[in-house]
Amino acid sequence: MSAPIQAVTMPKWGIEMTEGTINAWSVAEGEAVEKGAALLEVETEKIVNTVDSPASGVLRRILAGPGDLKPVGALLGVLAPMEVGDGEIERFIAGFEGATVSFEPQAESAAAPAAAAAEERAAASSGPTTSPDEEPRISPIARRLAESLGVDIAGIKGTGRDGRITREDVAAYAASASAQPSAASAQTPAGLPANTPTRARLSATRATIARRLLESTQTIPHYRLSLDVTCDALPERAAEASRDSGRRVTLNDLLVRACALALVRHPGINAWLQGDEVLQFPHADIAIAVAAPSGLITPVVRGADTKSLVEIAGAAADLTERARSGALTREDLAGGTFTVSNLGMYGLTRFDAIVNPPQVAILAAGAAQDRVIARDGAPVVAKVMTLTLSADHRVVDGAAGAAFLADLRELIEAPQRL
Repeated sequence: MSAPIQAVTMPKWGIEMTEGTINAWSVAEGEAVEKGAALLEVETEKIVNTVDSPASGVLRRILAGPGDLKPVGALLGVLAPMEVGDGEIERFIAGFEGATVSFEPQAESAAAPAAAAAEERAAASSGPTTSPDEEPRISPIARRLAESLGVDIAGIKGTGRDGRITREDVAAYAASASAQPSAASAQTPAGLPANTPTRARLSATRATIARRLLESTQTIPHYRLSLDVTCDALPERAAEASRDSGRRVTLNDLLVRACALALVRHPGINAWLQGDEVLQFPHADIAIAVAAPSGLITPVVRGADTKSLVEIAGAAADLTERARSGALTREDLAGGTFTVSNLGMYGLTRFDAIVNPPQVAILAAGAAQDRVIARDGAPVVAKVMTLTLSADHRVVDGAAGAAFLADLRELIEAPQRL
């Protein structure tokens, strides 16, 4: 019977997680670790979580370093007693098969992610296949991406294991090259200070945001519907609720409450698209967009349709405070069924938002501003807010989106019902 070998794999935290970025290892290769002790940190969905050791042993191999993005189930390291030979460790790595998880709503095949992961593992375990004078070491996935982007890999510095070029290295290099000033524009006229840019690699959080937004716009057929809503009574309703409860109630809290009530009337909007299945939810778990130092974060107000306005205000205030202090947990971010993004506090009249998969719609709210409108045939000044619904046309037809917005307008224009 062979000595025990234990795989350390990318965990799956929540139904939406498909990949994670290695933040740091707490144990060095060759060090012993006890079962349940902190082994490494993984960043996913804009928060960092600790992965505990699945068994006691020695960390014999580290196969993914800080900054490496790996799919759920990918092999990150190997634990085994020291008496296990190196050859047995290498055979275990070469024969390991991870889970298959894809972010793509319509993946080409279930085997594709596993095949790509197998290519990565094979390249990692086989060592250099070229001489030092030949082109740099690069994973097959990264090579294909470089070819598709027309990137010369000779200029890329690898950040993977032993300097290997990863997919993320190629993407970052391509983005940097596209933004690089031309030689002419970089020239500074005499008498003016040099305008030399600083360079900073995207953080793991920003890289995750960038990748998910790109995937969303490339794979989801977005359409937008905009509606102007008269909201004269909203500030008064917020002030009244704040006064009665002793808790600050904002216009955004009223908007979340209105969306929650409208969503339960329109389950086709309160839904996810996963592969060929549409999941419609009976309750509204509304994600609220929060601008945190690390980037845009969307913590979730759960069961917003079952909460009072004051309860929503309390939950939203708590989530916002913890988002800005970096104290959110993965449970705070997982499972939203719809998202509300409000930039009205910046004075924006209107804007478009990008659907957050697997959700099928997101609402963008502009500022409540004084505008001249026609009322009973005469011009009057009223507070007006522009709401823009971005929806996935594969699931939500235009008429369904319009019906949702119409119900939402009725609720906002009669805020005592909230």
